[in-house]
Amino acid sequence: MYIILVGKSGGARKGTAMGIGRDIMKDVQGISMVAESITRERLIQKLEESNRPFSIDGSSQMKVQSAMTCFSPELSVFLGQQDIKFLADLTDFYDSADDWKYETKNRGDQHIHGICFNFLGATAPDWLQSMLPKEAIGGGFTSRVVFIFEEAKAQSVPSEPYHDWHIQRREALINDLNIISNLVGEYTFSDEARRAYEQWYVAEDKKYVRGDYPVDDPRFVGYCERRATHVRKLTVIMSASTRNSLIVELDDFTRALELLKSAEVKMAKSFGGLGRSTYSEAVEMILDYLIVTKKCTRKALMRQFYRDIDPATLTVVEEVLTQMDVVKITLAERGDKIYELKA
Repeated sequence: MYIILVGKSGGARKGTAMGIGRDIMKDVQGISMVAESITRERLIQKLEESNRPFSIDGSSQMKVQSAMTCFSPELSVFLGQQDIKFLADLTDFYDSADDWKYETKNRGDQHIHGICFNFLGATAPDWLQSMLPKEAIGGGFTSRVVFIFEEAKAQSVPSEPYHDWHIQRREALINDLNIISNLVGEYTFSDEARRAYEQWYVAEDKKYVRGDYPVDDPRFVGYCERRATHVRKLTVIMSASTRNSLIVELDDFTRALELLKSAEVKMAKSFGGLGRSTYSEAVEMILDYLIVTKKCTRKALMRQFYRDIDPATLTVVEEVLTQMDVVKITLAERGDKIYELKA
């Protein structure tokens, strides 16, 4: 799975949360970790070298898996700046092909068998604009990512308490993860879980035909079309976190769906003002400000955002917000304007 945490720099504590997970994963046997700063060619080489043969149920027929995990608290370090070839490779990796081939000039053909690349990254919304080409938004790589957005941390913790029960839970979690890392075989749905999944799938398809998407933002249409894949991958994770039977039960499907829904509530905010319109960033900036203040004058907006927008741009933003029917603009004394967010 590809998961990216999105939030303002220093505000949502993305790196702190990831650091806890990475520290635990380092103590789990059989997990191959890749550096967050790595070239495309070196990543392909590392995946090729990570192949691990295994048999299912003691069968003499061997299979091969090339699995790697990447933690990247600074997503720009891993993705670079609009590296289209690297994004294309990551898009391919997501589909977990049985045989992925890379033809090189000097090293010949490189084959990655049973590719399984897991990625957890973090970034601020404004950094996404430098990393992803505008053409990539909505399809390809971004449609394969579950974006988790938060404006701020959930609570203020002036010091980090660390008690005996933290140590006990950490050890128990590492023990459980070691068991999970040794599970071998194909996951299957129970009859009850399969019926629920198929009914949900058909119902969602009908909604999509009507244009009713779970994330109300055209930039996430590609994600919504691949939503069923995200759900299936999450059901396997839910099952593995509960039992070792390699069977997805109804409660696994229910938990996976609810977890994804909770992420989708704020998912559209992940891209901020990223879009193909010249003024999309400015519109998003002003709208976010009005969501907080509810009401302000044009002069106040110019004082607040003079570094980012000029009077001509603000005039265009006015027209866009008016056409969107989200802001009421009235004339005030001395030629000023009042912007008021509509309920």
